[in-house]
Amino acid sequence: MKKDVAEYLDFAFEKLDRLKQSDRGEVWRARNRQSGELVIIKRVKLTGLPYDALKKFQFTLPAKVFLCAADDTETVIVEEFIGGENLIERLERKNFLSEAEARKILLQMCDGLKELHAQKIIHRDIKPSNLILQGERIRLIDFDAARIFKPDKNADTQLFGTKGYAPPEQYGGRQTDERSDIYSLGVTMKVLLGDNLRGQIKTILDRCTEFDPKNRFQSVDELKAALTAESPRHKKFFATTILAAAIVLFASGQHLNRDENFSEPVTVENIPAQVELPIEPDEKIPAQVDEFKLPTLAAPQENFRLSTLPEQSQPRPSSRQIELPAMEVPQLKPVTPPPAEEIQQPTPKPVTPEKNYSGIIKTEFFLNDAPFNQFEHVGTPTKISRDEWRQTQARLHIVNDSGRVWLNPTVKFILGQNWGDNAHKVNETKTLPALAVDESIDVVIPFDLMTVSDRPNTSAYIQIRLSGDGAASDETYWSTWFDITD
Repeated sequence: MKKDVAEYLDFAFEKLDRLKQSDRGEVWRARNRQSGELVIIKRVKLTGLPYDALKKFQFTLPAKVFLCAADDTETVIVEEFIGGENLIERLERKNFLSEAEARKILLQMCDGLKELHAQKIIHRDIKPSNLILQGERIRLIDFDAARIFKPDKNADTQLFGTKGYAPPEQYGGRQTDERSDIYSLGVTMKVLLGDNLRGQIKTILDRCTEFDPKNRFQSVDELKAALTAESPRHKKFFATTILAAAIVLFASGQHLNRDENFSEPVTVENIPAQVELPIEPDEKIPAQVDEFKLPTLAAPQENFRLSTLPEQSQPRPSSRQIELPAMEVPQLKPVTPPPAEEIQQPTPKPVTPEKNYSGIIKTEFFLNDAPFNQFEHVGTPTKISRDEWRQTQARLHIVNDSGRVWLNPTVKFILGQNWGDNAHKVNETKTLPALAVDESIDVVIPFDLMTVSDRPNTSAYIQIRLSGDGAASDETYWSTWFDITD
């Protein structure tokens, strides 16, 4: 990890606990010191991961990425902390998904994966431990095995995935694509359904997990179409079954025993012609009745009497036998309205005026927390001792007043000594998280990153450049000189 990235992480975040550590890296749960928001900090000993692409877009499934920095050997990511129920924990206690739950999750996964696949991002490691249920919302984590699909490639460069969930092509021989995610999703949902895997949902998931990608659903849109095509039909079949059962019960005049009066489970082929819907394998329909007659009901006898009932069960007398007691209607006193001048009008609620944004990114430059105007020091370097240099820091305060999210902000800074090709200097670029509307951030640059020379008549300088997508800033360049004294 680069020194400036490590310093930024220590400055901006408080590490709380380490969640994972292996030869491939480590994962920490941390807290943003400024906002108090919980985040995940990951160091992954891989490069070429799609976290930069995840940071540029607002996706539904993955965590929001605040920072992504990579060098030649590893990638550092700061992303949203997602709390909720991890589905591997649910699986461990054998609390399998119902078919309704599975369908709901599958539909959300189809919509979310469609966004990712549109940007050529293939997750390649969908499994229960990477799925978190936040209330009614499903989230997908861990993109450390993900890759960007490249049409000109015949196979993946790096082979990652989880045995049992990864499709055959992920072990080499061809390039993974969106059908590979459909395979892993199918296996995952089969495992999560457990004993509830049957009927039409099983047929759909079986197609997801075909060995040959050509035999699977070719896109998540196709998978979603298969899931939604039958939902209304299930409702219609349920209503038809209930109506048929009610007719049979009324005709027979007695309660039916399900085992004796309902046929065995049937398939789609032998449903009566008027019912167009698929049948769940664990449902049974009433035996077909070709003809029935209403039972003959005997006329009531005149001397029919009710048996003696407990007091609370005695029948109530008919309405003709009930006499209401006489009631006195109270006389209402007329109400005299108050004079018009005494009527208090409601106090109107204050109207909060809509904020007018300046359309720019506002900045302030500080030295040791004191506002510093670089234009007041043009041609007049600031005198500073070597000890003061080591204790000085520059701070750039950035406020998003543009009225829209500011994407991909970066701060490039140079701490230099004298001029010339051989002059000592520190040249770094900090990648900042996307800045929401009205959000602010501080970038701190400690001067002790560069040690000044002991030679007399030494001068030094700091230069800062700010850039980003979507809005201009009021200042994009800061520079000032210092004369170093003993």
